[in-house]
Amino acid sequence: MHDVRLFAAANSGAAVDQFSMGYWVAALSFGISVLGAVVGLACVLHAARSSRFRLVWVTSAAVALGGVGVWLATSVVLLGLDIPGSTVRFDGGRMIAAMVTAFAAAFVALLIIGRRLRLGLLLPGGVVFGLGIATTLYLGLGSIRIQGTVEISPWLSAGAVVIALATGVGTLWSFQALHFVLARAATVLLFGVGVAGMYYVGIAAIDPTVNAAVKAPDGLALFEFVFPMFVIGSLALTVPITAVLIAPDRRETAAVIEAARRSELESVR
Repeated sequence: MHDVRLFAAANSGAAVDQFSMGYWVAALSFGISVLGAVVGLACVLHAARSSRFRLVWVTSAAVALGGVGVWLATSVVLLGLDIPGSTVRFDGGRMIAAMVTAFAAAFVALLIIGRRLRLGLLLPGGVVFGLGIATTLYLGLGSIRIQGTVEISPWLSAGAVVIALATGVGTLWSFQALHFVLARAATVLLFGVGVAGMYYVGIAAIDPTVNAAVKAPDGLALFEFVFPMFVIGSLALTVPITAVLIAPDRRETAAVIEAARRSELESVR
């Protein structure tokens, strides 16, 4: 049995243990989020410089940012979730929907913002990305199945959405506006902090009520789903990482071509 309702009162149900497997799971989730942002940023930079392969770079960036940096990171940290007195299972269909949403939101947002900073495009792109991040979280939380009911606080939910929007807009803005190394390092760290902050505010919004008389819920043990996705996500990142390492810097290449062209013109004269 599973029921999700909105409520405005203080938590009154069963306790939620967010760190049942230890704090290392939270650290792993943060590291995954930052890694996804690092690879995503590199792909965004190449997408801005490329014309022929722009769509390939945007797709790679969406996989890294949305698929790994948001969905995989928030799914991994859910492994530490435990609700005493109840078996916890997850709806695989909603988890897949969350993964698709994270990728699609990042992909559409990157297409919207274009190659250079324009506020008229940045804001709608950031909103799409932020709402996608929030939707990914709540599809994940909505996939929780327990012996009893799960209520969700609208106030804390709204707080998580605000954090997601700030993370989406801020990340895309800094990707386009800030070009020095320390700023980019700060960007990927703040992306990880934003995703983690959104998750923990979101998870604080749930209030489960356990009913031991209810039979164990159907669904997947999260490890059965997340572990293969973790392996696939890690392998998926090797493609853009390899491409970034071997791809030439198109600005330097363009400068070399331009210098050669000028040299030829001068020799003709």
